[in-house]
Amino acid sequence: MPELTVLFDGSCNFCRGSAERVRRSDRAHRIELLDLHDPAALERFPQVNRADALRLMQAVNLRGEVSSGSDAWARIGSLLPGWNFLAWILLVPGIRSLAREIYAWIAWNRYRWNRALCEDGSCRVHVEKNASSRP
Repeated sequence: MPELTVLFDGSCNFCRGSAERVRRSDRAHRIELLDLHDPAALERFPQVNRADALRLMQAVNLRGEVSSGSDAWARIGSLLPGWNFLAWILLVPGIRSLAREIYAWIAWNRYRWNRALCEDGSCRVHVEKNASSRP
């Protein structure tokens, strides 16, 4: 059983690319990557808020605790070989709050950056929705 399950936005090419990088690095299969659009995702993890998961990647550990955004990346990094420094740096006070802001900004703009790559048009929906409200 994986030690961490990561729910990511499978409609986002940027997010799928990030998930693929994690998958390639996870030779020990310690992390399960799950598209939050998979109906089983939120059934398995009712403690994950769908709106939050659409905004920020979510990671759920074996105890059912949820980490979001850059905190989720810190959890991922702690399980992958060669990523421990990233995990540590993301949790340092001061850097942690900055990392959260940077992650939120990247997440906010991910569809805008990938609009041309979005085959099914879902990116446009998110860009238009984001234009009316900021994080």
